Amino acid sequence: MKYFLISLMLSSLLILSACSSNPVKDPDSHLYSVTVGSTLTLNKEITIPANLARGYFQNGKAVLKNEIDLYHPHCSLLMNTLVDYERIIKPTVFEIYKVEDDHDYVQLPVYVASRLLTNIDGPAVIAYASIYYLRATDNVDVRSLECAQWDDPVNVEYLSINEVKKSLGEYFSLQLND
Repeated sequence: MKYFLISLMLSSLLILSACSSNPVKDPDSHLYSVTVGSTLTLNKEITIPANLARGYFQNGKAVLKNEIDLYHPHCSLLMNTLVDYERIIKPTVFEIYKVEDDHDYVQLPVYVASRLLTNIDGPAVIAYASIYYLRATDNVDVRSLECAQWDDPVNVEYLSINEVKKSLGEYFSLQLND
């Protein structure tokens, strides 16, 4: 009986250890996330236009809000204050002190072809956004970096690290704290 209990405990441990998962470390995976303590380095000066509190990036370029294709990966750098003059953010290093995953829904009427047009309730488009809260030692007025893309509710995912890097291009370098 003693050997039976020992073998039962060992087999239970083996089964439980087989169920444990290794953390995903693939920067192309949507399951691998930027961690707290990572750093984001601004490599080039960027300009935030007057009366705006965000700078936008897509495909490695600084773009205006109306130039963004929301259905492709994009990021925005959010300022703490809204001012009526143009701001230039000089190269600096930001520490990522908090990471928050969020989502936004857009409720649009969706019509399905049938004998009669039918309005389907529910979100037609959704964005999964990762928000990286930033802190710099030189007191830059930057709050966070938000990265997302819009998609239908079935296919939407958070951006992979490589998608974030591609959106930011040479403007930023991301050093993960793994």
